[in-house]
Amino acid sequence: MRFPLLKPGQKFLYQEKRYTKTGPMTAAEEESGKTCMIRRSAEVTLLHDQDERQQVIPQQYAGDQVVTLLKAYQQELKTRLSDAIGSQQAQQPVDLLKVVDECNAVTFLSQFDHSGSS
Repeated sequence: MRFPLLKPGQKFLYQEKRYTKTGPMTAAEEESGKTCMIRRSAEVTLLHDQDERQQVIPQQYAGDQVVTLLKAYQQELKTRLSDAIGSQQAQQPVDLLKVVDECNAVTFLSQFDHSGSS
């Protein structure tokens, strides 16, 4: 299948590497987490995960839904950072950045249905 047919959040195989689609022409490499451009004409293989259905996020949200989701994401980050500091897992700024990196926005959004609520 061609890359543009994938929905954001879907996982696929391209040039023997696993990726997650993050935008119209971008994807995150699973192993390194780096974002890269993928040609529109690229042939990819969709990976069917058992939780693939949960990884696909809606294409559009209403303005108020975006604000609500961003506030929820912000609260999730605050909670994770607070937990990391409280458990002394995050003692250096680099540790805090690691916590932020692990709070994946696509995974977070996939918790919500198409109406924008969980």
